[in-house]
Amino acid sequence: MDKIKMPEFDIEQVDKFISDVASLYPKHNVNINNVNDFALMFEEKRNCARCKGLAYCKNNNVGFCLSCNDKDEFSFEACRYKKEDDKKRNSLIKTLYLPDEVLEAKLENFDVKGSDSREKIYKHIVEYGQDKDFEKGLYLYGSFAVGKTYSLAVIANELAKKGIESLLIYFPDLVLDLKSALGSSRFEELINMIKDIDVLMLDDLGSENMTPWLRDEILGPVINYRMMAKKPLYISSNLNPKDLQNHFSIDDTKPSNLKAERILSRMTSLAVSLNMNDSKSYKR
Repeated sequence: MDKIKMPEFDIEQVDKFISDVASLYPKHNVNINNVNDFALMFEEKRNCARCKGLAYCKNNNVGFCLSCNDKDEFSFEACRYKKEDDKKRNSLIKTLYLPDEVLEAKLENFDVKGSDSREKIYKHIVEYGQDKDFEKGLYLYGSFAVGKTYSLAVIANELAKKGIESLLIYFPDLVLDLKSALGSSRFEELINMIKDIDVLMLDDLGSENMTPWLRDEILGPVINYRMMAKKPLYISSNLNPKDLQNHFSIDDTKPSNLKAERILSRMTSLAVSLNMNDSKSYKR
């Protein structure tokens, strides 16, 4: 059967159309209110039967096919290619101390209207991967509830679509985990993970209790390693760069200030600073 579409005016043609579609689904109540849905379902299932992969999908919603239950209720179901792609993509996103919901953050839900910072984030995501040498991440800062964490999650999901592995970490909880894991294999595992992952994302940096040990033995060496290895870094923080440097200083001594300045300098070599305070009205 060729592509089927309800005639617009001729009542006899409409009746015949309904009858033809009903013959395809004898166990369902096909009527004028739902016949177009049944016709679309027929076409999409036929497309799926011939499909060779997501890149060849001809359905209205790529990777999905309209389906109907025994109560004549319609819904969209992911095809096997879509499920395989999601599984592969999610395996490229690792999270620590954050809810699984971050994996559902999508670029199509990322509102950029009226926000210069969000437009820049969107542009960064779309263009990421074009520079084959080295690409910086982003240092997103601003007040509470401007969408910093959600932005990182969107970036992680979009990088996964490009085959890039990332690790998104809630930094204050990482600090607690590292302290409790001192002297164990878990400690080495965590350190190696944040050093070696393709793209590291530190969420809420600056809200932890900064100590000389954390600064000099953990954060400094990790940032230095990633800088030397040219591995991108993404950061979210409530603190602007100057305040973050003061946070790293701990005290106001010259050696401490120099260490703080050095860490921030290396961070900015890995990530472009972006003030998100123009995003206060956004939920995502």
